[in-house]
Amino acid sequence: MKTLTSKQLESRKAKAVRFTRDVLGDVDRADEIADESLQEYAQRRHIQIVYPKGARKMPVQTRHELIERIKELEDENESLQDRLQEISDLASEEDGEEDDQGEE
Repeated sequence: MKTLTSKQLESRKAKAVRFTRDVLGDVDRADEIADESLQEYAQRRHIQIVYPKGARKMPVQTRHELIERIKELEDENESLQDRLQEISDLASEEDGEEDDQGEE
Protein backbone atom coordinates (compact mmCIF):
# COMPACT_ATOMS: atom_id res chain seq x y z
CA MET A 1 0.00 0.00 0.00
CA LYS A 2 1.40 3.37 -1.03
CA THR A 3 1.50 6.23 1.50
CA LEU A 4 0.98 9.90 0.66
CA THR A 5 0.38 13.05 2.64
CA SER A 6 -3.06 14.57 2.40
CA LYS A 7 -1.70 17.39 0.20
CA GLN A 8 -0.06 14.92 -2.17
CA LEU A 9 -3.27 12.91 -2.33
CA GLU A 10 -5.36 16.04 -2.96
CA SER A 11 -3.06 16.90 -5.85
CA ARG A 12 -3.28 13.39 -7.27
CA LYS A 13 -7.07 13.39 -6.96
CA ALA A 14 -7.31 16.76 -8.76
CA LYS A 15 -5.11 15.40 -11.56
CA ALA A 16 -7.34 12.33 -11.83
CA VAL A 17 -10.41 14.56 -12.14
CA ARG A 18 -8.76 16.68 -14.87
CA PHE A 19 -7.47 13.63 -16.74
CA THR A 20 -10.83 11.89 -16.66
CA ARG A 21 -12.64 15.02 -17.81
CA ASP A 22 -10.16 16.42 -20.33
CA VAL A 23 -8.38 13.37 -21.77
CA LEU A 24 -10.96 10.62 -21.40
CA GLY A 25 -13.86 13.02 -21.98
CA ASP A 26 -15.92 11.38 -19.22
CA VAL A 27 -17.46 14.34 -17.40
CA ASP A 28 -19.81 12.20 -15.28
CA ARG A 29 -16.95 10.03 -13.98
CA ALA A 30 -14.85 13.14 -13.33
CA ASP A 31 -17.71 14.54 -11.23
CA GLU A 32 -17.94 11.24 -9.33
CA ILE A 33 -14.24 11.39 -8.50
CA ALA A 34 -14.53 15.06 -7.47
CA ASP A 35 -17.46 14.19 -5.17
CA GLU A 36 -15.48 11.52 -3.32
CA SER A 37 -13.98 12.48 0.00
CA LEU A 38 -10.22 12.26 0.23
CA GLN A 39 -10.57 9.21 2.47
CA GLU A 40 -12.88 7.48 -0.02
CA TYR A 41 -10.51 8.23 -2.88
CA ALA A 42 -7.53 6.93 -0.88
CA GLN A 43 -9.35 3.75 0.07
CA ARG A 44 -10.45 3.05 -3.51
CA ARG A 45 -6.90 3.63 -4.80
CA HIS A 46 -5.34 1.62 -1.94
CA ILE A 47 -3.40 4.61 -0.62
CA GLN A 48 -2.72 5.30 3.03
CA ILE A 49 -2.92 8.94 4.10
CA VAL A 50 -0.05 10.07 6.30
CA TYR A 51 -0.53 13.20 8.35
CA PRO A 52 2.58 15.23 9.28
CA LYS A 53 3.32 15.58 12.98
CA GLY A 54 1.25 18.30 14.56
CA ALA A 55 -1.28 18.37 11.73
CA ARG A 56 -4.90 18.22 12.73
CA LYS A 57 -7.12 15.72 11.03
CA MET A 58 -10.06 17.66 9.69
CA PRO A 59 -13.12 15.93 8.34
CA VAL A 60 -13.18 16.45 4.60
CA GLN A 61 -16.55 16.96 2.99
CA THR A 62 -17.30 16.00 -0.55
CA ARG A 63 -18.43 18.53 -3.13
CA HIS A 64 -21.91 17.00 -3.00
CA GLU A 65 -22.06 17.33 0.80
CA LEU A 66 -21.00 20.97 0.60
CA ILE A 67 -23.62 21.73 -2.06
CA GLU A 68 -26.30 20.05 0.08
CA ARG A 69 -25.19 22.10 3.10
CA ILE A 70 -25.38 25.31 1.05
CA LYS A 71 -28.94 24.40 -0.01
CA GLU A 72 -29.89 23.75 3.63
CA LEU A 73 -28.45 27.10 4.71
CA GLU A 74 -30.18 28.93 1.86
CA ASP A 75 -33.53 27.36 2.83
CA GLU A 76 -32.98 28.26 6.47
CA ASN A 77 -32.01 31.81 5.49
CA GLU A 78 -35.16 32.16 3.37
CA SER A 79 -37.31 30.93 6.26
CA LEU A 80 -35.68 33.40 8.66
CA GLN A 81 -36.13 36.24 6.15
CA ASP A 82 -39.84 35.36 5.90
CA ARG A 83 -40.16 35.45 9.70
CA LEU A 84 -38.38 38.80 9.84
CA GLN A 85 -40.78 40.17 7.23
CA GLU A 86 -43.77 38.92 9.24
CA ILE A 87 -42.42 40.60 12.37
CA SER A 88 -41.78 43.79 10.45
CA ASP A 89 -45.35 43.70 9.08
CA LEU A 90 -46.77 43.18 12.58
CA ALA A 91 -44.69 46.03 13.96
CA SER A 92 -45.88 48.31 11.15
CA GLU A 93 -49.51 47.40 11.85
CA GLU A 94 -49.08 48.13 15.58
CA ASP A 95 -47.46 51.49 14.80
CA GLY A 96 -50.39 52.33 12.54
CA GLU A 97 -52.91 51.46 15.29
CA GLU A 98 -51.09 53.64 17.82
CA ASP A 99 -51.14 56.56 15.40
CA ASP A 100 -54.89 56.09 14.87
CA GLN A 101 -55.55 55.96 18.64
CA GLY A 102 -53.45 59.06 19.24
CA GLU A 103 -55.57 61.06 16.79
CA GLU A 104 -58.88 60.27 18.56
